[in-house]
Amino acid sequence: MNTRSDGFDILQMRSRVRTTRFEPALGTSFSPLALIVNLVLAAHTVLVFGCATNPVPGAFQKEIRDQGFAAFNQPVGDPHNPNDWNKFGPGAILRSKMQTYYYSAKTLIGDQGVHDAMNPQNASPISLFSDKRVSGSDFDGKGGWSLDAVNQIAGAIQLKGVTNVDIQFGKAWLANPKSEGELHQALKTATKDMDASAKTALRKGQFVVVQNAVFTESVRYYFKQNKEGGGSVVYKLSDQEIANLQAKGYTVIDGGVEINEPRFIAYTPLPDVSQDILH
Repeated sequence: MNTRSDGFDILQMRSRVRTTRFEPALGTSFSPLALIVNLVLAAHTVLVFGCATNPVPGAFQKEIRDQGFAAFNQPVGDPHNPNDWNKFGPGAILRSKMQTYYYSAKTLIGDQGVHDAMNPQNASPISLFSDKRVSGSDFDGKGGWSLDAVNQIAGAIQLKGVTNVDIQFGKAWLANPKSEGELHQALKTATKDMDASAKTALRKGQFVVVQNAVFTESVRYYFKQNKEGGGSVVYKLSDQEIANLQAKGYTVIDGGVEINEPRFIAYTPLPDVSQDILH
């Protein structure tokens, strides 16, 4: 894909972000939690992203915020699916904390606008991370990982004794179909038919409008264990564990477990939306 004429550089996102698991004290009982990527992903079932839970701020979100974006609570949705562009793509109006959509993207930009957002011509490669590692506290308070995918992978092989996980993204893309001015105008027009509660939430920052969306082609997880004397090492998967993971559709690459499916990971909120809210 060529460099965009509006100045975005062609960059590949190949970074790892470390998240830390909560290890409960012996004798303490916790039940698992069912959700930015907060990174950023619960049950031992088939892999499903986008579950709505109480988000916990963690390394994934902090790292993305450092790059000037807002993080989804965890990698979510499917950029191949028009319905998910309506939920998470440019023009969608989201509840700020839970990140569930209140108004779909087509409410602001129409069906054609959603189609344009999905068009690869309107996306640019972008690097959110530059081989950075960050530490975090991505536990859910109940003895499980805050990331659904990590819970599910660990459950697939009954993984024990792992204390943290590195997260590596594949190539990432910024969908940028509308200018900031165009979205402000679209919001101003759409608010004429919006309910009062939505207008109030937008004014108070309880709702946000997605201006640009970032998605990645894949996500890879490296489980790690603390070493005696400090530091950590990547957990070495056994042949049986690899076979179990492959049987469930995962790919093991360089010791990491890869989910080779695209996911939305971040967005840019449209700024100063209160000025667009008509009384």
